[in-house]
Amino acid sequence: MKTILIPFDFSANARKALAYALELGKLFESQLYIYHVLHESPYTLAAAATEQEMEKLIAKDGEEKTAALKDEVNTLLQSLPITFSAERIKTKAEYNPLVVEKIIAVAKEQDAELVIMGTHGTSGIKKFFFGSNTSNMITKSDIPVLAIPEQYEYTPVKTILYASDLENLPAELKRIIPFAHSLHAGINVLHFDYGQNERKITEEEANIIIKNNQYQHIKFVKEKADLTITLLKQIRHYMQEHQPEWLTMFTKEKSLWDKLIIGSKTEDMAHTLKVPLLSFKKPG
Repeated sequence: MKTILIPFDFSANARKALAYALELGKLFESQLYIYHVLHESPYTLAAAATEQEMEKLIAKDGEEKTAALKDEVNTLLQSLPITFSAERIKTKAEYNPLVVEKIIAVAKEQDAELVIMGTHGTSGIKKFFFGSNTSNMITKSDIPVLAIPEQYEYTPVKTILYASDLENLPAELKRIIPFAHSLHAGINVLHFDYGQNERKITEEEANIIIKNNQYQHIKFVKEKADLTITLLKQIRHYMQEHQPEWLTMFTKEKSLWDKLIIGSKTEDMAHTLKVPLLSFKKPG
């Protein structure tokens, strides 16, 4: 994995995600691009008397934030049990009022193959799926997003749990396998059966696809779905029992799959997500 982009907002959560990215970047032998979006209020910038003064304020703030990013990296590296070449780390801060859109644009410019960012536990899983920057990244980014829960500590990845609707299994496995291969991890394909779905393949077909795959560390697990419980909660129960290190999902805005994931808005899911979530945009 050549380049990993890490959006950084100087929060405690961002520091956790950056620490995780440094560990993962070391394993993947990746370049890290740590990026901060300046999105000052127009009222603050309006204090400048002229456009030139405004540009100077923005440029000065960008220089200060870029230097602060470097300090954050150096501080973290001193606390981590790894060495990471400074030549493989780039830091930059830029002004843009559209945070998510700018991050995605920069990720594409840098040919990033992964975006790593934190989720805010204080707002819970609902905030994660309803309007946070991380949620918007997952919805809009064609580049995979690895979301790191608040307070999560890096641990070697032995098992990736892939929650699948079996609608695009070959194409989706093709995107997950490079991560599993680099991590030397197994993939558990977990499917909750809600009954007939003309777009999904059968269990037998799924097993044939897995058996014929060159990556041999894959197994298929089918569970009968409980219509009285949200899909996300059923996945959580499975994860509590089997303890995978990553959860992987393919999402598409306003799809039935996403509605099943989100479930009831009244349900308190504040601390559901306990492991990193690797999210891809659904094919097609």
